[in-house]
Amino acid sequence: MVEKESRRKLGKGRLVLFATQALCAFLLFHLLYAELNFKGNPSSQQIKLDIVVTAGRQILSDWKQPDHVAVKKLDDDHHNQSLQFLLTTLLSGEDRTKLDSTGFACDNSVSSIICVTNKPVKIVMSKLKVHLQPPSQPTTTTTVVRPYAMQESPYVMKYISPVTITTTEPPRPITCDHNHQHPAVIFSTGGYTGNVFHELNENIIPLFITSRLFRSRVHFITVDHKPSFIRKYRRVFSRLTDHEIINPAVDSSVHCFPGAVTGLKFHKFLGVNASENPQGYYSMPDFREFIRRTYKLKSRSVFDSRNPPLLLLISRQRTRKFLNQAAMVKMMEELGFRVIVASSDKEMSNVEKFSRVVNSCSVMVGAHGAGLANEVFLPDGGVMVQVRPLGFQWGTDAFYSEPGPGMGLKYLEYRIEPEESSLADVYGLDHPVVADTASVAAKGGYEAAREIYLNKQDLRINLNRFRETLIEALGFVGRHTNISNRSIV
Repeated sequence: MVEKESRRKLGKGRLVLFATQALCAFLLFHLLYAELNFKGNPSSQQIKLDIVVTAGRQILSDWKQPDHVAVKKLDDDHHNQSLQFLLTTLLSGEDRTKLDSTGFACDNSVSSIICVTNKPVKIVMSKLKVHLQPPSQPTTTTTVVRPYAMQESPYVMKYISPVTITTTEPPRPITCDHNHQHPAVIFSTGGYTGNVFHELNENIIPLFITSRLFRSRVHFITVDHKPSFIRKYRRVFSRLTDHEIINPAVDSSVHCFPGAVTGLKFHKFLGVNASENPQGYYSMPDFREFIRRTYKLKSRSVFDSRNPPLLLLISRQRTRKFLNQAAMVKMMEELGFRVIVASSDKEMSNVEKFSRVVNSCSVMVGAHGAGLANEVFLPDGGVMVQVRPLGFQWGTDAFYSEPGPGMGLKYLEYRIEPEESSLADVYGLDHPVVADTASVAAKGGYEAAREIYLNKQDLRINLNRFRETLIEALGFVGRHTNISNRSIV
């Protein structure tokens, strides 16, 4: 009995000793880990930063990190090196090779042009002139850029102020009035701002593509500065930069930066090509998540919303109006939708409020026009229904049907018949304007077609035909209601 008791106590003692040793080992490992990660070990911080920069992420919206993380503790040299690397990644191929060797290169491979320098610059705001470091060789270069994302429209481009980038030394030395640690991004807020499609397509999405990698460590310089545009998208700007926006029209001083980007990268209409990004860092879902967090949008998916589903009807008030809108709304409600009619320009121009309205809806319906660009605020799985007017063969695919799936949305299209157009009342069904719409553009060009089919056409929707499109939309958002087969008169 005594011997058995002794063995029991000995076993218990060994168990306590083993537990104590394991606990000590865990504490020692924890202390070593903390030492390596929080006491400024340069190599460990470099590894963490490299993982963030080179590995890419599915969603980039939380890249603006809290103060305690390692990125905030990088010394100035490492900090500048990481910014230089990010500037380099904005270019590819021969352009990147040229940037690495000369410190300056431009990419105009798509519809846009973007010029990058990864060496210090002096920018004379009053002259919109970017002075690069003089080259080691006697040759000098001067490049003039109108920094707007869409370069294809000569009508727009003539209203965009040019920015001169030069290695030519000025007659007198330039003295810096302001020295900055972060690079500059120069772009125009002119052009078609005031139209939500063009604001998103040529400003907000390209600005995200160009500047998001800098994680707010960037200065924006806005040529053709429009205060109303800056106010409208102030939440977006505040999440893309930690600094006040510089307006050259009211700032005549000289600002100096460790590098600069002139122009914005454009990929495609309302979209992002991940294959054209530096290292594939971001995609259209990344932009949508960025927008969701920027405007605190609650619905990520249509299946987060409650029954009955909400339908947003974009009601145009000047051209391409729905002449039987009241009957359309009644039919939508009979199908099981709760309907929100958006008709006020003032209401829709308040992005902070209207984005929440759109995000609460499962389906958005509207005639072709700028308002359909609000689809970027729809939850994943939402349905955008475009009503295509008569004679509108151009643009609609590129503008809306192609971007929709890239946003995680379903796209449906309702093409009106000639008798559904107000043009039939004016010209008759047999007139070429109605019966042979292609002839109008062939004879008078785009402007003639635009004047007739965009500016002088309203729509009277055939409810029986349109009903089938809405039933299909109901199926996409997962709502099943008892719908009779009776026709709607």
